[in-house]
Amino acid sequence: MTEVKVHDKYLVVIPRDVRETLGLRIGETVDFVVEQGKAVIYPKRGDPASVEKLHGIIKHKGAIDEGIEKGYAVMGDES
Repeated sequence: MTEVKVHDKYLVVIPRDVRETLGLRIGETVDFVVEQGKAVIYPKRGDPASVEKLHGIIKHKGAIDEGIEKGYAVMGDES
């Protein structure tokens, strides 16, 4: 456990060990939830708003399997 101080305007710094464990990056959104009298941080990943931001950025005509194969070809062999 890492102790942090509550600063002006109730700001706190998320300690490095917590950021690394949760895989947090600058600009990400987190939820603070009170559970059994404790504050718990949940990274917001895969929420509908995040998916909506990506909608329409990939243009592909044809079968989905063809699109997936083309994607793998661009990325290279992942095995």
